[in-house]
Amino acid sequence: MLKTSTASNTLHEWLEDYITPPTSVTFASEGAAATYAALVPPARRRNITAILTETFRVSGTERATNPGNGVDPMDYQSGKALKNWKMKQEFSLVQGAIASGASGTARGMDGLINVITTLYTARNSGTSLSETEFQDMHQHSWDQGGTENSFDLVLVPFGLKRKIDGFTAGATKYVDQSDKKLTQPVAIYETSAGIARILQHRYVESAAATPGPRFLGLKEDKFRVAYLRKPFKEMLSKDGDRENGQIVGEYTLEFLAERSSVNRHGYNTNG
Repeated sequence: MLKTSTASNTLHEWLEDYITPPTSVTFASEGAAATYAALVPPARRRNITAILTETFRVSGTERATNPGNGVDPMDYQSGKALKNWKMKQEFSLVQGAIASGASGTARGMDGLINVITTLYTARNSGTSLSETEFQDMHQHSWDQGGTENSFDLVLVPFGLKRKIDGFTAGATKYVDQSDKKLTQPVAIYETSAGIARILQHRYVESAAATPGPRFLGLKEDKFRVAYLRKPFKEMLSKDGDRENGQIVGEYTLEFLAERSSVNRHGYNTNG
């Protein structure tokens, strides 16, 4: 769901700027000379691009036989490798940790959990997520810059999603008379700070062990996937009666206003 941008080096840098809401106003008298406040330059942010690969291999026998699904084995295995590559990319965008890649080790990039630090809170283990706390977090996000910056996308593990489904404000369970299906329509939650979509996410921590189930509230358009190399398939040299290949891509997470997003963990497994 995130937008994309382009990285031009393994150390990806960009500028981040804020417009701070005023807390007071000083008027100018008639005919007064102009006065100037000190300029605050935009902050320079950075993340490191990481290389992600997923290999695949097909034997000569597989290529020679008639596959039961009617798909060429090479196309099938390379397509499956690309799906696995995308799932691993998704995991890294959430849980990735930065690493410089010194001394022959692989470079690593910071994911959402590690870049959202301004509104980060470690709750007491086993805390229950309440509707009031959800609204408080949305207000804290709004306080960082108003409705244009309050989070509008919530990523939670399945247990927390079920807890939010049970919130009562604006949530009415109803029975569809055509199929008698009981429906919980709480996929969107609205507070005075704005509207947020609620999605369960496989790679947001859900286990009771430390750090415990996590709540991520994101301002979606403030995060981007910056590609140094978009994923592509390349065939490798033969080393026997088989053909080898891999999916390769290089990217990082770009964050434009992490201060308006929320990162909180320590809830119990049922919310």
